[in-house]
Amino acid sequence: MRGAADSDHPRTQRGPLVRLLLWLAVAAALAVGAASRLFDTLPAPPASATVVPSVLYDRFGTPIAEVGPSVAHAPLGLEEMAPAFVDAVVAALDPDFLDGDGVDASAYARAFRSIVGISGTDAEADPAAVGLLRRYIETARQRDAYRRGASATAEARRLLMEMRVGRQLSRAEVLERYLNIVYLGRGAFGVHAAANAWFGVPAADLEIAQAAYLASLIEDPIGVDAPPGSTADPHRAARLARDRVLVAMYEQGYLIDTELAAGRAKPVTTGVAQPPSGSPAVGVDAAPAASTDAYGLIRLLAEDAGLATVVGTAYGELVDRYGPRSVVAGGLHVTTSIDLAAQQAAFAAASKAAALGYFADIAVLDRSGHVRVLVSVAPSGSSGTPESLPSLAARPLSDLLGPTTSPLRRIMVRASDAAGPADRADAAHIAEVFSVAATGGERRVRRIILFASETGEGGATRDDATVDRWPTERAEALTAAGVRSAVAMMEPFTLGAGAQALGRSAVAPATGDVWFAGWTAHFTAAVWVGISAPSASVEHAETARSLFEEVLSMLQYAELPR
Repeated sequence: MRGAADSDHPRTQRGPLVRLLLWLAVAAALAVGAASRLFDTLPAPPASATVVPSVLYDRFGTPIAEVGPSVAHAPLGLEEMAPAFVDAVVAALDPDFLDGDGVDASAYARAFRSIVGISGTDAEADPAAVGLLRRYIETARQRDAYRRGASATAEARRLLMEMRVGRQLSRAEVLERYLNIVYLGRGAFGVHAAANAWFGVPAADLEIAQAAYLASLIEDPIGVDAPPGSTADPHRAARLARDRVLVAMYEQGYLIDTELAAGRAKPVTTGVAQPPSGSPAVGVDAAPAASTDAYGLIRLLAEDAGLATVVGTAYGELVDRYGPRSVVAGGLHVTTSIDLAAQQAAFAAASKAAALGYFADIAVLDRSGHVRVLVSVAPSGSSGTPESLPSLAARPLSDLLGPTTSPLRRIMVRASDAAGPADRADAAHIAEVFSVAATGGERRVRRIILFASETGEGGATRDDATVDRWPTERAEALTAAGVRSAVAMMEPFTLGAGAQALGRSAVAPATGDVWFAGWTAHFTAAVWVGISAPSASVEHAETARSLFEEVLSMLQYAELPR
């Protein structure tokens, strides 16, 4: 009877419950510790929200170009911004943002649904539904605010980042930093630059309609960097976007009836200034300019090097990999494969041809596929580019490739996919094609970028774990028979540095274009000389070869063992 009584004792009944609670407490402590350690592995929010230009270096660490915003950037405090602009952003993007702190419940719900595999609502899939906290974090990290189909791991990591930022910064601080780095069209990052770029006024002096217009650009800044709409109503999209922000401000109590009516009554072009000199002339008041860079401007740092072509190409590679925001405002340090000394020598050589009235393109690739030299020089006083001249509209390569090099023709078509038909390929494409035979039949896709880093100086000797090294793709391209066929058409000769080379020259009778392509033990190069007057072509057939020898002799000498 005593044993039965003991089993019914309250202390005995509480034993399993106490043990369960102890285990739960231990598990909670471990979870908190793990979360704390995970917090420590996440990058801290930036100390200040800034826009930093990126710097491009040659392969030896010499700065050659800077890529930055089109409009000067300066960080402002919220009190230095027009209240109407702050109200417009909050009303349009996250009306409850300033009412609390930390992470809101919707972020937890969104992360939980993603982690357990439950699809979110259509509203959550809409970038417009993303709160300002996440917008700031993703913009500061140079990423999209919301990525459709994000993985559960990525969503959980974003939530943890939001929790960390929410603990360290107040909502007002987050909003201030975000408004200092958000892209607002015309190459302007932040409200200070945008107010000057669009309206020519300080950010504190923005009127209600102007503030609403700038706030509307947050959702589609690239849209304003495009041509206006139809002739009948060219500014309809811009007007509707601005008016949606004005209505949101009214619904949130930031405007009264008369202010809403006055704002909507103003033409969307009211107060819009002409774009700054040298920046893309796009948006609600002008047609697009010739610039292909809607975000920023490129400033060349090395003189007498003809770097415009190479830096423009490098910019395209960087944008494809990192996105334009990181390139223009993320402060990347980019080491390119360009040899500045060789680039300057090639520019000087091409300028000699330009003095005779020729267009000259020179490209040199090393055996890894990296571009060491890329120069395009037009004759003084010429109007337009080679592609814009009717007599040079086509660049037939049949004489250069020869009838026995059908394998090279196939590579030419592949290499020219992104640049148009094979008969319009430039010198870089030709060098890439001939490098297939020079490397024994293996195609190395040409690249200009060696690596890029968010911190530190450039330079080929860097060994930094944060460096993003640029891979060189390789693909089998020619059979052994194809290589022999390509080599058979080449002529052997000796460069000034004493190195042996193989090369082939050709003249296109229809246009007077002169070509030369060839290789040495270290490099493949192509030279194209375009002559606007075909009648004066044949006597200058050796021009391309002489340019090839001048550039390759210098480069090859630098590579020879001392």
